[in-house]
Order: sequence, then structure tokens, then C-alpha cells
Amino acid sequence: MFLYPKEIIADIYISKVGGVSDEIGKREIGINAKAVEMNTSIIMNETFATLKFLGDDKPYLPYFMRKRYKVVGIERWMDCYKLSMNGEVVFSSEIEEVKDKIGETVIINTVESFRIDRDYSSVIKAIKSLKERIWGLEKLERRN
Repeated sequence: MFLYPKEIIADIYISKVGGVSDEIGKREIGINAKAVEMNTSIIMNETFATLKFLGDDKPYLPYFMRKRYKVVGIERWMDCYKLSMNGEVVFSSEIEEVKDKIGETVIINTVESFRIDRDYSSVIKAIKSLKERIWGLEKLERRN
């Protein structure tokens, strides 16, 4: 059994930052493939996640402004395997701001990936509907 990632709410997990590696792409996070398989419902190389560091005082950005990372599995034969022995998250070495966060707790949110799954049509319809309602209210205010 692996210590991480631990599910805290449906499709939201916590883990630790294990380190950085050149084997991981800039828009990817790597996690021990067996840990992902045993502890999560994440589909490797398909699921996208947004991340937030526990205790980070920066405001949580709106959905469309968050950085999304593809979750990739780290296999035994990879050099970065030792960084994710217990299911820790490994980032690309190109991401400078993570290098000083090794060992910190990170929240891995895959809810949007499973709920929206790159089908933004319902989101776009909702935004258009909201704009139409706002436009209608503005017209009413102008008349009065």
C-alpha cells in the first residue's frame, strides 16, 4: 500500500512534493504509477488536475485561469521513480517555483477533469445565458 495520493473528497487528493525531474513535461505531474492505480480513480495520461499547496495564502483562481497538469505515471525503470516511492508528486524541472516546495503538501484536484472532461459546451451555454440576462437587465434599467 502506498501512503499517497490520499483521497480526501471524491476526486480530490493530497500528496507531498517528491521533487523535480527532466523526465516530466512542463504541463505534467508525475506520480508513482502503482500508487495511482491502487489509491485513485485517476486515468494516467488522460486525467488533468489543478494543484494548490496546503497553506498557500494566494487566492484560488477561477477555473479557467488555473494551470492544469496532465497526470502521468512514473514507472520503476524511470530515473525519477525514487522521488515518488510512496506516491509523491514529481514536477518538471522547468517549473522554478516548485523547487523550494519539496516535501510540502499539495492538493490534487481532478474534479473538473471528470465533471467537464473538455466538453465546455454546457459552460459556454451558461455564460451566454448569463450575458443575455445581464444585457436584458441593462436594457430595462436604461428604459426607466
